[in-house]
Order: sequence, then structure tokens, then C-alpha cells
Amino acid sequence: MFGHSWVSQYGANPAGLAGDTWGTVLAGLTGEQIAQGMRETLALGSDWPPSAPRFRAMCIGIPSLAATQHAMRTGATDPFTRQAWTYIDSFQFRSADADQAARMMRDAHELTVRFVMDGGELPAEPVAAIAVDPAPEHVPASPDFARQRIEEIQRQLGAGEVA
Repeated sequence: MFGHSWVSQYGANPAGLAGDTWGTVLAGLTGEQIAQGMRETLALGSDWPPSAPRFRAMCIGIPSLAATQHAMRTGATDPFTRQAWTYIDSFQFRSADADQAARMMRDAHELTVRFVMDGGELPAEPVAAIAVDPAPEHVPASPDFARQRIEEIQRQLGAGEVA
């Protein structure tokens, strides 16, 4: 896929140090995961291959920092973004300036990457919102009922007659 770019970076010998490194990094991945990493690599449109750790991350579905930041800004609810939000104090985030918010998102992305790379399970589905019954329609009291209530309150307070 990368031709000379690959060879200049990793060499042509698959039995060398680069082959050992990539073999270690890719150990435990399924063929489908590696195929996913290849599709993600192709989608990057880069002339250079990703690093071995970045390729592994792409194989197991870890989005880039830019993709995560975009997802967080747009309210996406994918599992990776939901997990990243668990590392952010939402009160501090809402009151942060742009630089502070960006740092918080970077930190959350880094922690989520570590969580997934260490074998953590991303949340499968968002928690459903708590259903709230709509407020009953307000029906104002009739003038007679209101007058009776006012008279009763005045009697209890020892006030005079209602005019």
C-alpha cells in the first residue's frame, strides 16, 4: 500500500526489528480487525503509513483526537465519545474557555484510548432518558370557587368581609 514510504521507514525484511515490533503490536487481533485497520488507513489518504500503535488503535475502532473532539462538540453518542465524557467534569467544561475545553477533550481522549487499549469495554448503549410525565393542563378556578376560598381564608385569618 505504501511502497517506498514503507520500506524507507520499516525496511523490506519482514523478519527484522520492524516485523517483530509490528507482530507484537498486532498480536491478538482478528483478521477482521486488521482488515478494519487497513480500511481506516486507506481512508486517511496519507502517503505515509501510520505508526504501529496508531494502526492497532485503528484496528480496534479508536478514533483520532480530531474525530473525538468533533464528536464531543456535535453531541455524538457513539460508545467511544460516551466513554470519553466520563473523564470530563461537565460543570468545569461548560465554564471553561476554548483552550481549557480543548485540553479537557485531549485528556479525555487520551484516557479513553488507554482504557480501550487496556481491554476496557465501551458502553454499548446510552442510558435511556428518564421519562417525565407532562404537567397537567392548568384549569383556572371559577370565580365562585375563588370567592369561596378567599372568604374561607379571611375567616381563618380573622379578616373582615370580602367586598
